Amino acid sequence: MWLTVEDVLSIDVMRGADVIAGHDGLGRNIKSVTVLDAPDASLWLQGHELALTSTFPLLKRRNGLNMLVEELVARNVAGLGLKLHRYMTTLPDAMIARANELAFPIFRVPDHIAWIEIISPIFARVLDTDAQHLIRSEEIRSQFTKQLFSGAGLESLMALLYSMLGRPVLLTSPADAHTVWLPEVAAKVDDVMQILRCPDTAAEHVASCPGVMRKRSADFNVVYIRLDQGADPHAYIAALETGEPIDPPLLHCLVHAREAISMSLLQRRANISITREKHNEFVHTLVDPQLSEGARQAHIARGKEKGIPLHDRYFAAVIKFHNLDEHVFRAVASLFHAKMDDDHLLVSSLDSTRFLLLVPETEQSDLHLDGGAGCIERYIAEVAKFQAAPDWNAGISQATGVIHLDRAYEQAEYALGHSLKSGEKCRVKLHDETGLYRLLSHPAMQNDIRRFIDEWLQPLLQYDRKRRSRLVATLRVFLDNNGNYRETARLMHVHHNTVRYRISQIYTLTRRDILNPRLRLQYQLALVLHDMNRERAPERE
Repeated sequence: MWLTVEDVLSIDVMRGADVIAGHDGLGRNIKSVTVLDAPDASLWLQGHELALTSTFPLLKRRNGLNMLVEELVARNVAGLGLKLHRYMTTLPDAMIARANELAFPIFRVPDHIAWIEIISPIFARVLDTDAQHLIRSEEIRSQFTKQLFSGAGLESLMALLYSMLGRPVLLTSPADAHTVWLPEVAAKVDDVMQILRCPDTAAEHVASCPGVMRKRSADFNVVYIRLDQGADPHAYIAALETGEPIDPPLLHCLVHAREAISMSLLQRRANISITREKHNEFVHTLVDPQLSEGARQAHIARGKEKGIPLHDRYFAAVIKFHNLDEHVFRAVASLFHAKMDDDHLLVSSLDSTRFLLLVPETEQSDLHLDGGAGCIERYIAEVAKFQAAPDWNAGISQATGVIHLDRAYEQAEYALGHSLKSGEKCRVKLHDETGLYRLLSHPAMQNDIRRFIDEWLQPLLQYDRKRRSRLVATLRVFLDNNGNYRETARLMHVHHNTVRYRISQIYTLTRRDILNPRLRLQYQLALVLHDMNRERAPERE
């Protein structure tokens, strides 16, 4: 334990001293002792000092000594000892009241005691306490070092930290897509993550532990330290305080844990990097259009011999992320590669913004229902569990045999190109949806296409432009959902009565039954052609 104000009052030389105010703060820590010799001497204090004064420097501030208490508390001074005999004999009521409010201890020092008689034993106790903390600190460092050099993984290092603190502990490294929470049965992990990420929750320094911070909530506090200084801003080691605060000396465990865990993460990243490079090379070769069928079959056979679980058919997806920084790139790559074991996913990073995912089509999967779009969206959504995912676009191929994955890759790139041309972010484009583009992209057909769009959609397009409404968008969702008002409202995030009003406006403007099977096909074709024209030259509806 650190030396406290209460400890100082128990020193033999302080016999006869009495506490005037701030009894609740007698547990404040002391690391040094100083004498106030000027009215503004509080400006020179650095924290955890015990301040002593004869009260002569305070005479000029007699009417504002409650403000002095606030200054000393703001500078984290441990307490104030003063002699009330020669210069001041009493303290103002406002000063005593403020000290009680802020739990700042003020005590009377016997007048006959020389300052050196107080300062010397305090410094001796401080030095002895520092020596004990240094010994304990080295013991903690030694335990983490032994664990690290014995080959212990991140979970074992966090288990050691948990045993030292006796409180739930958390390791989160979004760039590695890795989180450890001990004990696993403990609740609040989501709440802790939310507080750590929330910039609006104030953080305070833990003065006795450099780098350790504390955030407070109504139900609990979180003490934490950044894992990668100057690197990933959302990587932390943290501990949960639900009752009494963690003893300050124990918080040094976080500092030593960070050193060992950072080294363990570096080793882990190096091993993963080698594995990923080999995997990337395998996938790149698998989709290489220059590879002959015989060479591809031999490559597949070698992959199976190495234990790569290969399936008969795959969907290829190319995902492009926008404004991707280094930390998010690592997080996305880690997440996708983590799916290799669980989902037999084949992954390759094409460049610093694009990923190729080969998703197996199995009897258990439901990829055929939506062409794999839902699967890709779920993968991307998982990134948000660690940090906000950037905008993206994706293209997905048809399901293709493993021997022809070069064709699937080409289809996915083609579909991605159409998704990008649409100007809409976070959009999946299926290769199956691009068939009309290839059939109707000839320049000779463009005049007929524009006339067809005008015949079926012009009244709605004009209405949308004038009123800044969304009739065309509503028509598209309404037809896709077989005229279901409530499902259309849910997908468009509006009330179902809003959808009913818009559909009535569509009926009024077009004078047609849009759900008539013959007319419905015409409207759907007009919407597809309208989208195709927008992708050539994006414009606002």
